[in-house]
Amino acid sequence: MDLNRNIDFSTNLNTEFDKSLSYEEFKSKSFYLFEKIVKERFPNNPGKQRIHLHTDRITGACPYCGDSMQSDFKHRGNIILKGKFAGYYKCFNCGVFKSVIDFFSDYKVSLDLDFINYLSLNKIEYKRPSYGKYDISLLINNQLLEEYAIDRDYLKKSFNLVEVHNTPIISWLRKRLQFQYKRFLYNYDKNFLVILNLTKNGKILGFQRRNFDKRLEKYNTYNIRRIYNEISINKEIPDEIDSISQIYGISEVDFSNKITLFEGPLDSFLFYNSVANAGASKSFPLDIPIRYWYDDDKKGREKSVEKIEKGFEVFLWTRFRNDLGLPWRKKWDLNDVLIWLKENGRPKPIFDYYFSSDPLDILDI
Repeated sequence: MDLNRNIDFSTNLNTEFDKSLSYEEFKSKSFYLFEKIVKERFPNNPGKQRIHLHTDRITGACPYCGDSMQSDFKHRGNIILKGKFAGYYKCFNCGVFKSVIDFFSDYKVSLDLDFINYLSLNKIEYKRPSYGKYDISLLINNQLLEEYAIDRDYLKKSFNLVEVHNTPIISWLRKRLQFQYKRFLYNYDKNFLVILNLTKNGKILGFQRRNFDKRLEKYNTYNIRRIYNEISINKEIPDEIDSISQIYGISEVDFSNKITLFEGPLDSFLFYNSVANAGASKSFPLDIPIRYWYDDDKKGREKSVEKIEKGFEVFLWTRFRNDLGLPWRKKWDLNDVLIWLKENGRPKPIFDYYFSSDPLDILDI
């Protein structure tokens, strides 16, 4: 179905550029043209007509796919202003990724030479890049992310932590099939494990504290703002960085492929292109396409039903357990399954077969 059929994007969207553009002028013109497009594309929908200017991008409802059918205020279309993808349009719903030249051309917006010259002078190519992978820099400038993230040695000194090699915790990690030791630190004195959320360069965005003292709550989560407060760093954290500091693995995933969201980081460390949100009840702060793999327990089943009824993909635990012949337990998660498969000499199944967005599959949750 052609969503843009019968929509007349007339030449009144054109604008004149009578001088060389500065970055601010380029940003302003891009905002103006994007706003014109969504107003014509969604003439009777004020929610979808609104666009938002951020530090490094402009977001609005995607005119190609119409964006979210559940909410008029989910805006997953992005004109990227900074970073290695500057000068491109990307939708996190339908996946469209193309230069802003092509984006505006698709909606019959004629661009004057000064606009094109700005892109050329700033070394922004017009063709799709060859590397083909899209990462967190589509949403947040990587340099800014590294600037606010915390150096590993500084965190170790501040919280009295050591590397997990040659510590008692190493056997626990191995039993849990956790062999990426860079993701962990350990506190001898209070006997707790620290599970790290790392940037690409190995700095720390946030962490989860796993207590082995049964008198304490099992897990405590630390976003980057809480870490700053604990170690008395007097520096304001941007909301967009604080919001992702508890999404484990977000700096490492490829946004061009399907992303799976788990409750806990130990599961996400064992599954390709996945992230974790440190709990079933936590909302996911990024508006990107994901599928949900909750734990197989009462809370996880409730959340799975909630998501599948809204059209999201979820993992079907009942179907999976029946097919594999898993024994009854009060709770299963991916880490438990992989340990059980290893202990029983069973091969890994194709997990992708057990995801569904069909509400008729609720009985298989």
